[in-house]
Parts: sequence; C-alpha cells; structure tokens
Amino acid sequence: RFYYNYSPEMPSAEFAQILINTRNKRSTESLYKDLSSKVDSLVPEGTPYVRLMQQGQPLNAHVEIRISGDDIEKLKMLAGQAGEILRNNPGSAMVRNDFREDTYGIGIILKEEAARLGFTTSSVSQMLYTGINGYRVSTMYEGDNRVDIVLRLGENYRRSTEDLENVYIQSPVTRSSVPLRQIASLIPEWHTGRIVHRNGIRTITVESETRGGILPSELLKDVRPILKKINLPSGYRMYFGGEQANRQETFGYMSIALVISLIVIFVVLLFQFRNLKEVGLVMLTIPLSLFGAIFGLFITGNDFGFTAFTGLISLSGIVVRNAIILIDHTNELIEKGMNIPEAAYEAGKRRLRPIFLTAMAAAIGALPMIISGSPLWSPLASVIAFGVVWSMVISTLTIPVLYTVAIKPADKKDNDRSKSSNRE
Repeated sequence: RFYYNYSPEMPSAEFAQILINTRNKRSTESLYKDLSSKVDSLVPEGTPYVRLMQQGQPLNAHVEIRISGDDIEKLKMLAGQAGEILRNNPGSAMVRNDFREDTYGIGIILKEEAARLGFTTSSVSQMLYTGINGYRVSTMYEGDNRVDIVLRLGENYRRSTEDLENVYIQSPVTRSSVPLRQIASLIPEWHTGRIVHRNGIRTITVESETRGGILPSELLKDVRPILKKINLPSGYRMYFGGEQANRQETFGYMSIALVISLIVIFVVLLFQFRNLKEVGLVMLTIPLSLFGAIFGLFITGNDFGFTAFTGLISLSGIVVRNAIILIDHTNELIEKGMNIPEAAYEAGKRRLRPIFLTAMAAAIGALPMIISGSPLWSPLASVIAFGVVWSMVISTLTIPVLYTVAIKPADKKDNDRSKSSNRE
C-alpha cells in the first residue's frame, strides 16, 4: 500500500525502525494496540513508539506541544514539565520529544593560533570525524561479498582524547602540519541528539499518542489548563500542533474553496434562470445532500478527512444537476401553456428516469473505490456515491413541491418580460 504522506527519517546512528506488514485493517489495529501497551518494556533504555500508518496530512504525533526559544537547556526543562503533564494523563501514550536523547561526544575549543592558521571549528570536526569513522576509498569483493576499503587513523590515535590530540593536521593557509593540541582543546561532553528549528527559531516538540479511544482534541482539552500554568521565561512561546491543528488549518483552506465554488455555481445559475427564487431552489439541493454524504461515511466506516472534504466540494457541483433538469423542464411546460402545479408534477414524472439513470451511473462508477477500502479514495467515493443517490431521491420529491409553493404566476410573467427585453 502506498502512503503519500510518509516522510522517512534521515539515517542516524541512534534511530531504528521496523515496518510490519499486516493482512487487513482489523489485524493492523489489533497489533497496534498490543504493541503500544508493551513497547516501553521491550526497549527500556530507548524512547520507543508505535505508529499506525494512515493517509492524510503528515503527522509526527496525534498531539504536539511546541515550545520555542533560544536556550537549549531551558527548552529541555520546559519540555520535561510538559511531558510530565502528558504522562500523568490516562489518555496519553508514548510521550517523547523530537530532540531525542543526548549523546556523549567530544567538544572542540579552538585556540587563538587556529584562526591564524586558517582552521575553523567545522573544518577541524570534519577532519576528526573522517579520521575516526573513516573514509571509503575503494571497494573489493570476496566472492559475492562486498567489502569497503576504509582509510582512517591508526588504533594508537583513536584510543583516547589524549592520543587524538597528538594527531597532525594540515593548515589550509601555510600547508604545514601541526599537532591538534597546538590549535584546539578536546573536551568530552554531552551533546543534544538533534536541534529542530521552526521558522528559524529553536523549537522542541513534545509528542504524544492517544489511547483508550480518546480523541486528540479531548486530550488537549484536558491538559491545556495545566500546561498554561507552566511559567515560560521571557522570549519563550508555547503553542500546539498535531492532528487537530493540521485539521483546522486544512479545513480552513477547504472551506474557502467550498465557498468560492458555491459563489461560482450561484452566478452561473443566475445567468441561466434570471430568477432568484429558482436559483434558490437549485442551491437548496446542496445542503439537502449533506445527510447522504454523512450517512455514506458512517456506513463505510470512513472518517471525515481531506479527501472526504474534497468529495463534498465535488458533490456540491454534481447534485444541482437534478434540480436544474426539473426546473428547466417545468419552465418549458409552463411556456407551452400548463399552469404551475401541473407543470411541476409533469416535470417530476417525466424527468424521473433520466435523473435516476445518471445518479445511479455516478454512484456505481464510484463503487469500486468504496469496495477497495482505500483510506485515500474510499472516503471521497463514499461522499459522492451516497450524496448523489440521496440527492436524487430528495430532489425528485421536494423540488416540484417547493416550486409550486415558491413560484407564482406573477414571477413567470416578470421573467418573460425580462427575457423579451433582453432579446430586443
């Protein structure tokens, strides 16, 4: 199965992952719940977490608490307080932060002579990294086995920091070799595993999953009042991310797209009918189709996400077709001399078959995507298929009745006058 939102981690010595393929959705969820309760005891010295692969916007965790500031130690302290608050909540699970565990390494402090000889901290660290870890210069094969030939410092230079300080390195300026102890001091120290920036500012993110059927929004609602009690130093900021924040951002953009599509549909219909009442009857079919869309998601067991919202925008342009067919044929019959009630009844009877056939063709066309159970396409197809079928039923029943109630003979006379004046 292809997941378009998966962003793999960069290779790192302190990070490992195991991908488990399952046979169906039920076994996937069962294994996820089982591993989530046992993973801490399986890897006691690490920070393990279990992630369920899902479609939708890329998410590192269901709930994210982001703290931004300058000082790394203060960020870690604040993240520790936020993480403890989450761990004390029964609805949270697998709490961690994205700075990862600290690693033990060597700090490089350059002396004054280093700048004169053209050395920088990055150049010295690169030389030491290559000398200790090695540089692959070639490859040889022993039978079918590939063996890398690596060039690096001898064992006598890699046993301790004192031995490493005796290594001679070449100056970029003078091209002469000097011992490392002459230009720098090596100090063993702890280093932050990873420093993450958001918008150019150091930001640590406390991440948490949910358990026990708790929604991310419910977990945030519980912990937000307690998190506000954390005393943030001046220049530090706390804000929230995760599933709820991404959904609000995405749905905001999608809502704008929906409003624009409705405005365009309204303008096109107004040019077509030149009657606000008739345009209103056509536009009424859009909210009436929502029940079918929601029912379709419920029946198929899909969530209302990005693709379902996309299907809803598409549905708003599809369902108006039924009302347009009914009202346009009713107007034709009125022009031929029928009164409004008779024309509405006759249009509903004569146009039932073409409306039924086109609606069922659209629904059946989306059926393979629903049956596939794809987390990406099934919600979209469910919204369109059930929304179209429901709109077909509700339009043929309500539009003729509402037309009879809303449209009066005087409205048709006014409409005829406006059409004749436009012809002149």
